[in-house]
Amino acid sequence: MTGRRRASNIGAGAAGLCLFAAGCAAPQPKLALAPEVLSTEWRGAPAPVQGRLIPVEGLGQAFDNPALQGLIARALQSNADIAVARARVAQARSQLAVARAAMLPAVSASAGLTGTRSDNERARPFDFSQAFAGLDVSFDTDLFGGNRAGRRAARTRVSAAAFDRQAAALVVEAEVARAFIQHAALADRIALLDRSIGTSRELERIVRVRLREGVATRVDTGLQAIEVRQLEAERTRLAEAQEQTHNALAVLVGEEAPRFEPPQATLVAFREPAFVPVQPGALLVRRPDIQAAEARISAARGDVERARAAFLPNLRLTASSLVQAATLTGPFGATVSAGANLLAPIFQGGRLRGELSFATATQVETVELYRRALLVALREAQDALSAVEQSRRREALLAQAVEEARTTARLRRLQFIEGAADLRDVLEAQRFLVQAEDARAITLQERMNAAIDLYRAMGGTPRA
Repeated sequence: MTGRRRASNIGAGAAGLCLFAAGCAAPQPKLALAPEVLSTEWRGAPAPVQGRLIPVEGLGQAFDNPALQGLIARALQSNADIAVARARVAQARSQLAVARAAMLPAVSASAGLTGTRSDNERARPFDFSQAFAGLDVSFDTDLFGGNRAGRRAARTRVSAAAFDRQAAALVVEAEVARAFIQHAALADRIALLDRSIGTSRELERIVRVRLREGVATRVDTGLQAIEVRQLEAERTRLAEAQEQTHNALAVLVGEEAPRFEPPQATLVAFREPAFVPVQPGALLVRRPDIQAAEARISAARGDVERARAAFLPNLRLTASSLVQAATLTGPFGATVSAGANLLAPIFQGGRLRGELSFATATQVETVELYRRALLVALREAQDALSAVEQSRRREALLAQAVEEARTTARLRRLQFIEGAADLRDVLEAQRFLVQAEDARAITLQERMNAAIDLYRAMGGTPRA
């Protein structure tokens, strides 16, 4: 009895020594660390203004445009990119269910009959002589946490996929607003050209009248005809751009371009939002693309832990039972057995080291992807802040230019009618007016695009 106890103690001590030695032999990979945001404020940020902290609301509400709100709602429901991101969330959740299953006992059952076939016509074709049924239960104790690490990695990948879905929704929301505003801006620019074309045609009629009276020359009529045709050609270019914007908007809201009809709008139908930007460090918790990149770092760390655990022994507990009878009419017998297997990897160092090296390199890659996402986010925010400020100044200057151009064109036209000015002066003044009004419409669109870029750069409105 004493000898058996001593042998058992020696065996337990040997097993413990084996576990300790294996734990010391497992490689210790060097993981990369995620960078921190060192910037505390934005470069050249304008003086604080009265506005709304980003994010506070959706872009449709920020621009105070019900038509835009409806388009964004349709896009968030039917956009293909968002649907793809939603499917990837479901895929990640399925992988999490698989990882969780590895933590549960595995149960299998079996049953059957054995018999012989007889060629005797008077006997039964089959003579079943034995029946059996079995039940096996096994459980992985996960001594060194490999399965737990896999479960944590799968869980964080679900979070990353959810953040990717939010990032896709933010991009779609911004692009719908951008496309709809561009559609409205093109409508305004076409309306400006229509007015200019009408004025130029009227001037062309006056020139032809003066030609018949001998006051104007054939060169004057030719110059004015050229001006009208150039304006008409420019209108066709803007109409083509508006049609393409129409089709792009259809794709964004998840509808077929031939059947899609966007609401009519002009730039005056939008209220320009005044956003107050958050601090640079707040982007870490505001932007879903940065949060997704951070979650992938955590998932990659779990993969490294699981690959490292593969070097270590694993304890598996098993239990099985067997119920059988020699004949179907005879008594049943039952056998129950239980055991524990300590399994350690042997002669697999090359494969295991390769898998660990791959997992470690992937973790370093996720850190670099996170750093890139962070740098891009800071650049986008800085660009948007600069665009908001510079487009505001540009629009103010162009508003003054438009007023001066209108006055000059009106005076030149009167002087020409009275015979005190040359037609070339009238054409030049009219051309300046068209260019100034078109440039101002473009700048108004740029101001709204800058607000959209700032909203997106600051993370938009958090969504569940």
